Amino acid sequence: MKLEKSSSTRYSREDVSRVVTEWQYLQSLAEVLKQRIDLALAAINEMEGTIQAIDELSKVVGETEVLFMLGANAYAKGRIVDTKKILVNVGANILVEKSLEDAKKFFESRIDTLRRVVAETQQQLASVTARISKLEPELRKIAESQAGG
Repeated sequence: MKLEKSSSTRYSREDVSRVVTEWQYLQSLAEVLKQRIDLALAAINEMEGTIQAIDELSKVVGETEVLFMLGANAYAKGRIVDTKKILVNVGANILVEKSLEDAKKFFESRIDTLRRVVAETQQQLASVTARISKLEPELRKIAESQAGG
């Protein structure tokens, strides 16, 4: 966007408003994109931990006693009777029984999808950041013209 200077080297109110509004919008959008990336990376880490747990469970033969996290650092002892299958939440709180191998493939597929989402979102963030960088010199010029006038 090119800014039009009025006769006294001041920018029109409309131009100032447009640039400031765009800059604010882009700053907010950049923050949302960063949060989306952070959430996806956290989900990837959690799923990678789940895959590690599945790998450990696959080494167990027969019944085994384990600690189950109840939340807020509280645990309960329990027994896993079937170490060959687990229940997987596939969305909308629907649990599906899967073999350990199928569960592992399910989580690996979800991780691949999330990695693509992260890459796409990082590209969007780079584009937004580049536009912000182009607007900042214009904002400085506006501030200087307002201070000088």
